[in-house]
Amino acid sequence: MFSLERRQIKLDQENLGSGQFGSVAKGECTLRNGSVIPVAVKTLKNEDIGAKEEMLKEARFMMNLNHKHIIRMIGICDADCVMLVLELAPKGPLNSFLKNNKDMKQSNIVEIMWQVASGMAYLQQKKYVHRDLAARNVLLVDEHTAKISDFGMSKAMSREQNYYEAQNAGKWPLKWYAPECVYYWKFDSKSDVWSYGVTLWEATSYGDKPYRKMKGQEILRFLVEENQRLSKPPRCPDEVYEIMLECWKYDKNERPTFIQLETKMSYIFNCLLERGE
Repeated sequence: MFSLERRQIKLDQENLGSGQFGSVAKGECTLRNGSVIPVAVKTLKNEDIGAKEEMLKEARFMMNLNHKHIIRMIGICDADCVMLVLELAPKGPLNSFLKNNKDMKQSNIVEIMWQVASGMAYLQQKKYVHRDLAARNVLLVDEHTAKISDFGMSKAMSREQNYYEAQNAGKWPLKWYAPECVYYWKFDSKSDVWSYGVTLWEATSYGDKPYRKMKGQEILRFLVEENQRLSKPPRCPDEVYEIMLECWKYDKNERPTFIQLETKMSYIFNCLLERGE
């Protein structure tokens, strides 16, 4: 574990967000070589043992990740309260950014989502499942650089099994989950692919919320019994919507892999650039 001392971390007043167990603040971290870098600091609200263990689990998971489109863990501080120190992505979550930047070209959005596919292909190769891929967990360093974040629900799959089976249902982001996750509590890279399709829909709709006011059972009825899917966002290119529909195949074996998605998104990005879209 990359252990940090409390004196190495300076917190700003700016709060970047908050969740069930803690908050994320902007700050600075002084590294052992003396250089100072901007960081995001995830801090526990209280010393709940369960919450502390979850944060340490996330830190242990992130220690093994090294990819240009995945948020890098700088270290962890276990002083007066547990702090997870992460690389800062100044532009924040993709969904919030797009809501305020509706003039962004679709080619730019596809470029970002190509990078997300690249990061997810890396996780797939390492036999990791994210389980919480959504536009809120794609952070922007700048308008052309995205990084996947929030590994609190991520799991490593065993060598014997190509899926992770949850022991109980928690506070799951059902609107991003494939039917097999909800029905059988089974997660693998192909269920992450379904979530990628929903994230792609969020991105091309400039941060709109999927399924609007529909609840869990209504969504399942819509997807499974009625065999319906989210409609194409108004400005979304046809070939990008085709990718979404591939990601939302009921039979997970018919969904593309992230390596295939990375290749397809790269091709579409170049096509859109040529067309000036």
